[in-house]
Amino acid sequence: MAVISTPQGSRLSISYITGKDERGVDVVRSRTYNNIKSSALDQDVMDVAAILSGLQTYPVKSVTRINQVDLSQE
Repeated sequence: MAVISTPQGSRLSISYITGKDERGVDVVRSRTYNNIKSSALDQDVMDVAAILSGLQTYPVKSVTRINQVDLSQE
C-alpha cells in the first residue's frame, strides 16, 4: 500500500546561547514560532529567522524547521 503524506504546517525553532553554567557548558534557550505555512520556502523561513534573531541580544546556536504531516494509506 502506498503512503500519502499531507502537509499540515511547520514550526520554526531558534535556539540561543544565553550564557554558561558553572562547568562552562553553554546554556541554551529556544523560542518556537508556530503556524509557518508548509508551502513556505526554506530560504524564506531562514530569512525570517535572521530578522527575529536580530531582535535578540543572544547569539544563535541553531535554526530548525519542523514540518508536520499527516500520513495515511490508500
